[in-house]
Amino acid sequence: MSVLVLGGTGFIGGPTVARLLADGVETAVGHHGARPVAAGARSVLLDRRDPAAVLAAVKDVGADTVIDLIAYTQADTLPLLDALSGQVARYVLASSIDVYRNYEGLHRKGRPTPIWDRLSEDADLRASRFPYRLAKPRAASDPQAWMDDYDKIPLEEAARAADGFEATILRLPMVFGPGDRQRRFSWAIRPMAQGRPRFVIPHPWAAWRATFGYVDDVAAGIALAAVHPRAGGETYNLGRSNTPTNLAWAASFAEHLNWPGDVQLAHPDVARGVLARAVSSLDLDYPLFIDNAKIRRRLGYAEVTDFDAALARTVADEMGR
Repeated sequence: MSVLVLGGTGFIGGPTVARLLADGVETAVGHHGARPVAAGARSVLLDRRDPAAVLAAVKDVGADTVIDLIAYTQADTLPLLDALSGQVARYVLASSIDVYRNYEGLHRKGRPTPIWDRLSEDADLRASRFPYRLAKPRAASDPQAWMDDYDKIPLEEAARAADGFEATILRLPMVFGPGDRQRRFSWAIRPMAQGRPRFVIPHPWAAWRATFGYVDDVAAGIALAAVHPRAGGETYNLGRSNTPTNLAWAASFAEHLNWPGDVQLAHPDVARGVLARAVSSLDLDYPLFIDNAKIRRRLGYAEVTDFDAALARTVADEMGR
């Protein structure tokens, strides 16, 4: 088996390539040259937005599977699906848990009835589209202009409907760990590592639950889905099996850092700071509590990283910035 990874030098892509190589899978990385490729992987310079270039790479390296970690819009993905039809055996799409209906409510794009149970792969999806589109479109020169057309739902639909290959869809959780540009746990790590005796968070944020995944564990799930014979044609949720509250995450980091201080809860109207401002834009009545039993049961997926090690590496990365 040979796998071509699109986006294989990024935050999730690098660990995915490393995992494939560790599992003995012949691996090539299609990239534009901005970052180095993992040792042992074949490097192929290409523009992901050019379907002909990707197809040429598939043929050159003899890939029978393509992992696409950077499929964001219909414009950059539908032509690629057409080009790959009949040319590969499997196409693995990195999707997101942002497809679910609760995400629509979380970001105030609608007022659906919250789903309080774990969201399985057949849970209701967003009724609205383009979750990051602004009321006033971003300028074409804006590096974030692509976000106006971002939506994983139509990409999933197109991949499933495509002829000529099996599509495997992986709905990724909120991913943390070294290289996380969103710095998902900075709000807890920073004040603890700085030795502050206490810090304040809004109480709805403290109680909110969402499914996270450590980057190396998510990468292991992607690599598994690329090569497992039973993964073709299926959709899987990824992420940790337990979904603690944010307050429980803070407790885990406090124990790891031996921090003796207190996390104090405040009403959202009283809380101040960067976290409070970010939280104010969200409706935290909508959890993102994901059921990922399917990939564990059918493919035998399990985390590959000790939890304490994941915390340690996340803390080290945060404090090294």
